[in-house]
Amino acid sequence: MKRSIVAFLALFLSFSPIAMAQARPGIKMGLNSSNISKTRLDNKTGLYIGAFVKIPFGDYYALQPELLYSNQGGASNSTEYGDIKINYLSIGVPNKFYVSKNGGFHFMIGACLDINLENNFVSFTNGNIDGEISPIDIAAMGGIGYEFDFGLSLEARYKQGTISVDFFGADDLYEEAGSNLNGVFQIGAAYKFKL
Repeated sequence: MKRSIVAFLALFLSFSPIAMAQARPGIKMGLNSSNISKTRLDNKTGLYIGAFVKIPFGDYYALQPELLYSNQGGASNSTEYGDIKINYLSIGVPNKFYVSKNGGFHFMIGACLDINLENNFVSFTNGNIDGEISPIDIAAMGGIGYEFDFGLSLEARYKQGTISVDFFGADDLYEEAGSNLNGVFQIGAAYKFKL
C-alpha cells in the first residue's frame, strides 16, 4: 500500500512541472441569467468577469482554476418589493474534458466557492452587516465549450448553489417554503494568452 502511494506521488510530481510549464493564463467574461429557487422572483440578467489559469494534464484533460466577479440574484415582478442583487467573488475549479486530442469541443464539471461581497464574514466580525443574505455559497457547475487554436473559447454552463440564500428575516414577500438556492446559467467567452 505504501509503495503504491509513493509511486503515485512520484508519478504526479514528475508530471507537475510539465503541466505548469504549459499553463496559460487568461481572462473571461459573459452574461448571467440567475434566479433564486422557491421565491417570487423572476430571472435576473447580470455579468461575470475575471481571470483563470488553464493547466493541461495530457491531451484530453485540463484543470482551470478561476477567480470571477459574478452578479446574481433575482428580478422583482412586483411594485411591493425590489430586485435581489448579490455580488459574489467566485473561486472556481472547473475540470475540462476534451473530445479530441487537439482541443476544440469539451465538457466541464467542477465546483466553486462564492463569497458574498457585501454580507460576508468580515462584515459579521466588524458588526456592519444588514443581516439579510447568506455570506457564502458552494456551487456545482457543469457545461460545454469550444476552444479555438488562437486562444479564444466560447462556453455555456450552469451553476447550482447548495446553500440556502436565506434572507434572514427579510420581507416575506420574497420567500416561499423551502430552501432558496442560487441557480445561474452563464454564457460567455474566454481568451488564453501565450507566454
